[in-house]
Formats: sequence, structure tokens, C-alpha cells
Amino acid sequence: MEKLKEIFKVIKNDFHKNVPPLTEKINEEHHYEVWANYDGKETFFGKVIMHKNIVEIDFYPDLDRETEWALFPGDIFKRMEDRFNAGIMDLSPELQDNIVEVIDNLIDYFRTNKLLPPE
Repeated sequence: MEKLKEIFKVIKNDFHKNVPPLTEKINEEHHYEVWANYDGKETFFGKVIMHKNIVEIDFYPDLDRETEWALFPGDIFKRMEDRFNAGIMDLSPELQDNIVEVIDNLIDYFRTNKLLPPE
């Protein structure tokens, strides 16, 4: 359980580093969720949830497969079980780097598609 708590904490921090421009919607002991707010519209961005035996990570689901492939690098793309959702039991440095890259890529995507204000 301590290992999962640490994984949750690391991923939560990766999301939290981007508040703002993202907005915390849920900040609980086992659930952290961020949304984009722009021009009167709220859009789900991502979340991390600690379950009993796995850490779940979810991202914005409204991407076509080709865009997802471009935005989700390396191992994280392979781990997406049900599109934009993955269960994590081990967090390698490479996987953490992939998660950070997905967050950065999605922020750029959100800005380009007017879901976040321009930089």
C-alpha cells in the first residue's frame, strides 16, 4: 500500500504542477482531478485515483486514435487499456517521464483547440 501511495503522490504532483492553467476539481486523499476552464467552458483534463491494489490514471477522452498516438508517448500509450485510462502498479522513471509528457502535450492540445487560454 505504501508503494501505491507514493505512485499516487508522484502522479498527483505531476498534475498539480500545472495548476494553473488547469483547475483542481477534486483534491482528496485518494483522488485528484484537474479540469480546464476557458471562455465559460469546463473540460475534464485528467485524474489519478488510488484504489486498493492499483493506481488509476485517466486523461481527456475526446481524442481520435491518431491524435492520441501522437500525444501519448512510449509506454503510457501501450498501457491505455480502455482508451485514456491505465492501471499502474509500478512507476518506472520512463513511465513517469511519459506521464509528464502526456500532460504537457495535452496542455498544448487544449490551448490549440481553445480549451485553455493561450500562453
